Amino acid sequence: MEKTRRKLAREKAIVGIYQNLVIDSTLEDILNYFNEDEELGEDAITFSKWIVENTLKNKKSYQELISRFLKKGWTFERLGKMEQAILLVATCELLESNLPKTIVINEAINNAKKFCDEDSYKFINGVLGQII
Repeated sequence: MEKTRRKLAREKAIVGIYQNLVIDSTLEDILNYFNEDEELGEDAITFSKWIVENTLKNKKSYQELISRFLKKGWTFERLGKMEQAILLVATCELLESNLPKTIVINEAINNAKKFCDEDSYKFINGVLGQII
C-alpha cells in the first residue's frame, strides 16, 4: 500500500474514532463511512477497519494507559475529542501492530498538527513517547 494511502487510511480511522467519541457512532456506522470513500482503495479500507475495530475493542484499556501519562490533575475526558482520537489510534498502532514506533508517533504528530490546536502535537508526542 502506498504511503499516502496508509496516511489517508489512518486519518479516516482517526475521524471514525472521533465520531465515536463525539456522537457515539457504532462500528457499523464507521465502516459504512469508510466504504463510501472511493479514494481509499481496498488495502487502505482494510487498514482503517483494523485500526478502528482494535481501538474500539480496547478503548477502555487504552484510555487508562494514556491517563497514566497525563499531567497531574488531568484526565482523559478533559482532553479535546480530536486529541483523544489521535492518542487512541496511535496507542492501538503502538501496541497492536509491527509498524515502527517512530513512524506511528510521527504520523500522530502530523495529524495533531493538521486537526488540533497549534501546540497539541507537543503534548501528543510527550504522551506517546512514554507509552513506548
